[in-house]
Amino acid sequence: MGVDKLTLTFYFYSTILELYKLENKSFMLTKKQKKVFDYIQDSTKKKGICPSHEEMRRHFKLSSVSTVNHYLNILQEKGYIKREKNTARSAEIEQKESFIEIPFRGYIAAGLPIEAVEEFETITIPSNLATTGNLFALGVKGDSMIDEGIFDGDTVIIKKQNTVEDGETAVALINNSEVTLKKIFKEKNRIRLQPANPKLKPFYVKEIIIQGKVISAFRNLEEREKKDGKVRFDNIYRSDCVELMKSMNEDSVDLTVTSPPYDELRNYKGYSFDFENIAKQLYRITKKGGVLIWVVGDKIKKGNKSLTSFKQALFFQQIGFNVHDVMIYKKKNTPFMRSNAYTNCFEFMYVLSKGSPKTFNPLKVKTVRQGQEKLPSNKGADGINKKVLGELKPEKTMTNIWDYAVGYGGSTSDKIAFEHPAIFPEKLAEDHILSWTNVGDLVFDPMCGSGTTCKVAKKNNRHYIGCDISEDYVNLAKKRVGI
Repeated sequence: MGVDKLTLTFYFYSTILELYKLENKSFMLTKKQKKVFDYIQDSTKKKGICPSHEEMRRHFKLSSVSTVNHYLNILQEKGYIKREKNTARSAEIEQKESFIEIPFRGYIAAGLPIEAVEEFETITIPSNLATTGNLFALGVKGDSMIDEGIFDGDTVIIKKQNTVEDGETAVALINNSEVTLKKIFKEKNRIRLQPANPKLKPFYVKEIIIQGKVISAFRNLEEREKKDGKVRFDNIYRSDCVELMKSMNEDSVDLTVTSPPYDELRNYKGYSFDFENIAKQLYRITKKGGVLIWVVGDKIKKGNKSLTSFKQALFFQQIGFNVHDVMIYKKKNTPFMRSNAYTNCFEFMYVLSKGSPKTFNPLKVKTVRQGQEKLPSNKGADGINKKVLGELKPEKTMTNIWDYAVGYGGSTSDKIAFEHPAIFPEKLAEDHILSWTNVGDLVFDPMCGSGTTCKVAKKNNRHYIGCDISEDYVNLAKKRVGI
């Protein structure tokens, strides 16, 4: 699990907001993000040119170039570098802001005074913050300050000082042995340490030693949610999907429904498609009896189909998946006409299973004829059908060719969904979710784009996990899902 994949959300106190007006922009770098920035900076100074994506991938021993691209996107968003599109050596160091490192002195936990921490790492913050005094950072353990926006796993920036005003949040040393983070109130003959959590009661002491005042806090949301290697259900992550899947438990996903960015037909916000590693991780996280729905088509170039989908299906089979079915997603209103061939109106839906599917809830359609009728029976060697009275079933299982209207009103009625260049119909995702899972199962989409799979999973009372490398698409997906 790499902390470079984390989205940092800052919760600045009003005094800091008034001074810096950060406009919701995060400046701090995680340890791994800073290593990438330092490598770019050092290489540029030594060679006079930025290292290529492939050079960075080799240097940091990353599984794919897309992970490098993700690092660079974050550095660009935070104002550390400038980039040009479609250029291998595209990063240029920004000089607008200066940054400093401050010590990370460990965690606020019972029985561990700050002074007892002999070794510490550093984190990077804007140098302007240093004008507020001697600063250090602490990790937070516990949920006693949640109403102040400080959660378990957050990092707080502390200004070192030995006094605070009533109501300010401070790091306090109690009985020379225990460090805590609380709001401080001086009362007659005692000091009240007030949690910011309605479930917790305040406690009182005669004296404390103030070690510093909290001036800001930031949250590694995904770091907290992937704590101990676990990714939380019912969330959508901004991450390289290979790296996210590495942090997921083996044999944990009941169903994956996804449509990859095949054959470079569209621009997906700089995403580089690392198919083989994605396939291997999908196999690892799929439960025994779990199913992967791989919705994919093929590029036609100069009259020649790429057959990429066939190659991918064979690779899935090679690494252990069963090709349980090859279904057809037929588009009712496709606009793609060909002058010398029939209109291409379908994509493949490969139904890949890890062993035999553990769940199959077949979707039904009404039969044309119903009721009692003479039915053929016991056809003998003479070729003569003997007919007996039988009951025609009112429903039959659907075929493996599913057709859907596409576009607005067909794929979805969510106008914002079309901010993504390639969405598949909500009904397609729903039909697969109903077919291969039960209520409470986990549905995953490693390239969730506009969030269709997650939205439909939630609607049908399934847990979901979504992932996309683009911040824009993650925000779009969260809007559609309602998180």
